[in-house]
Amino acid sequence: MTKKTISFSHQARYLTFGSLSNKTEYIWIVFHGYGQLAEYFIKKFEGLNSKYNPEQHYIIAPQGLSTAYLESFTGRVGANWMTKHDRELDIENNLHYLESLMNSELNDIASIDTTEKKIIVLGFSQGAATASRWIAHTKFEISEFLVWGGMIAHDIDSIFYKKMKDKITLFYGDKDEFISEEGLKTSLMKLENLGITPNLVPYKGTHKIYTDVLKKFIENSLR
Repeated sequence: MTKKTISFSHQARYLTFGSLSNKTEYIWIVFHGYGQLAEYFIKKFEGLNSKYNPEQHYIIAPQGLSTAYLESFTGRVGANWMTKHDRELDIENNLHYLESLMNSELNDIASIDTTEKKIIVLGFSQGAATASRWIAHTKFEISEFLVWGGMIAHDIDSIFYKKMKDKITLFYGDKDEFISEEGLKTSLMKLENLGITPNLVPYKGTHKIYTDVLKKFIENSLR
């Protein structure tokens, strides 16, 4: 048996919210977690813009390339970024997809100056690892990386940490069923060994995005 791969043109779905214009200050790329869909995940961020500044935030929500029924063979569908099966191939496909998406969104709009806009990446749960891998490889300058209920990928190189040394924030809930206190301590120790002390945002809640917590962070900490 010979295992082979082939390259071909592939279409991928993603969602956006808001208007990208010269008035936009922040461009967000938000990565959903395992079993979620971008069209629902992006709703968590629709309240970032105020009626006084409706173009301040532009949200981009890519969707994982693999989808499946969440239960049995019918009903709700969810997406994921990768599994252990052909893991390296999934990672490579994700990187090509995400860079193509950002090139399309930002480089192809000649009438809008995106050089002064800050790019913020938020990775939730499984999306945090995929987001960190993309940050490590992208040509775009990332201003902030918000890791929410997830972990930075263990297999990225030191270039990522040099680029993001003072730009990482970890959000964790006191009732998050997927992030244990011990797991958080282990992650912090790993980062500290690399010379990184991330900003920490604890909150009361479970494994999900809380818009009020995010808004408070934007008001108090976003550079």
